[in-house]
Amino acid sequence: MTRTIDAATAERLGARLADAYRRGEPIAPPDLPLTVADGYAVQREMIDRRQVEEGPLVGYKVGFTADAIRTELGVDEPAYGRVLADTVQSEGRLDADGLIDPSVEAELAMRLADPLDPPVTPTDVLAATAAVVPVIEVVDSRIRDWEFDAGSAVADNALASRLVQGGRIGDPAAMDLALEGVTMWRNGDQVATGVGADVLDSPARVVAWLADALDEHGERLTAGDLVSTGSLTPLVSLDPGDVVEARFASLGSVTVARPPRDSNR
Repeated sequence: MTRTIDAATAERLGARLADAYRRGEPIAPPDLPLTVADGYAVQREMIDRRQVEEGPLVGYKVGFTADAIRTELGVDEPAYGRVLADTVQSEGRLDADGLIDPSVEAELAMRLADPLDPPVTPTDVLAATAAVVPVIEVVDSRIRDWEFDAGSAVADNALASRLVQGGRIGDPAAMDLALEGVTMWRNGDQVATGVGADVLDSPARVVAWLADALDEHGERLTAGDLVSTGSLTPLVSLDPGDVVEARFASLGSVTVARPPRDSNR
């Protein structure tokens, strides 16, 4: 990946995105093209500012795991964002402060018991995983009307906003992650389905990719990290008053309810 912007530009753009997140108001797309490498530099600046209010890094989310999305964005690999402590919540009423135009995705997250040092294989990931956690990821764009390319999406923390956890966890040794299915329901209507194989053939392969990608930036996956491994379903809109439920084949369900009125509207 080639970086084309300097540190001052990354700092300026990161500050703009952090401010948009804090105020819950969208901004215009960046005023210059960003490579994916540029996007990670801006993301780091954005996260540094948000950590003051939202706590430490507790994990990562991986996006662009579907072939169609990568083709649409013109990239050949996934991308990652960072998950901060205060953006993780239990299922139920959503903390909607600051959200702009959110949607939701059903995902499988993996909580690590041991660190992962590259090179990493899916088998290594399974051996290091303490639990599989069913989640609904709330994604949102701080860039107006979702007008982003791959670089600006990465800069915007890969669109991460909230991670909503279900109450049941799975034993990775007792599951076939590639075959774990999910159905999404919105206000009582079925709206999407998916299966674990939809993310790089297996969530374990996603985590292996992430471990190697982080290594390129001198970072590591550590014990306790929670990694959300990419959407098993198409995006499902989440309007004020909506209730969305993700029903997993062996992990129970996760429900998120957006309040009828949001303080950011």
